[in-house]
Amino acid sequence: MNKVLVTGSKGMLGSSIVEHYKKQNNISIIEHNRILCDLTNKLNTEQFINESKPNTIIHCSAKVGGVYANMMNNDLFFKENVMMNNNVLESAMNNNVDNFVSILSTCIFPDENITYPLTFDQLDIGKPHSSNKGYSYAKRLLYYQTKMYRNFLNKNWISIIPTNLYGINDNFNYDNSHLIPSLIRKAYEASLSNDKFIVWGDGTPLRQFLFIDDLSEIIIYALDEWKKSDTMMAINEKEYSIKEVVNIIADRFGVTNKIEWDKNKPNGQYKKTAKSDIKDFKFKSLEEGLNVTCDWFIKNYENIRK
Repeated sequence: MNKVLVTGSKGMLGSSIVEHYKKQNNISIIEHNRILCDLTNKLNTEQFINESKPNTIIHCSAKVGGVYANMMNNDLFFKENVMMNNNVLESAMNNNVDNFVSILSTCIFPDENITYPLTFDQLDIGKPHSSNKGYSYAKRLLYYQTKMYRNFLNKNWISIIPTNLYGINDNFNYDNSHLIPSLIRKAYEASLSNDKFIVWGDGTPLRQFLFIDDLSEIIIYALDEWKKSDTMMAINEKEYSIKEVVNIIADRFGVTNKIEWDKNKPNGQYKKTAKSDIKDFKFKSLEEGLNVTCDWFIKNYENIRK
């Protein structure tokens, strides 16, 4: 039986992968969270993986946050993610793990002198955006480590770059959340009060979004089908402005008349338009995915991560 360890299995991506694997009878799932094992601790990580003895590791754990959290803590985001990634990779290598998936991010790409849509061969031509350089460089390093260990072990070790993720079980904390969960919480709470729905920036930046269950399906597919050492670009190529996203969410909660743009706050990177390696996959539309996410958010509001 294939034993699959999903690091960060209580997070948005990890929990989605676990649910997908539970539908398969020949898979034994090894769940992980920080309480079970702090992956920034080398000895604890080695012990956890030694005892778990997985055939496959899907590495979803990461220290993540939105624009503000990254800007204020670039050094911490770099340090913790590098420690975590290195400990998991080293322990997996020492245990001769057959299959390993590293989850990256489009933020690893350079901010300047690139050609859109982004393609993987442009990775090393410049620096990532300064707002999240700590996280971005840690993820770049994760790609190179995964590729080198793949070559050393001659095993099925791969990396996947998704675009901006959203969905159920996300983190809705104002300080640490990404764009969509932050907007959902602000809009919902504005609908319950007389407060404004305040959004950072002017709404002009462009983004591509990927519903979390779509990425889970792609990861499971890639474990069997992606045979390349270069990373897979898992991108829903349809692009939206931040203003369009705000309007969809505001309309969902009936707070369109409460939107207020705080143009003194940063926009973040203007665009990260990327090209996908996934063909013939039916992605969930942003409108449909947001409806699912908002419904779940309302139902679970008292118990969500916030």
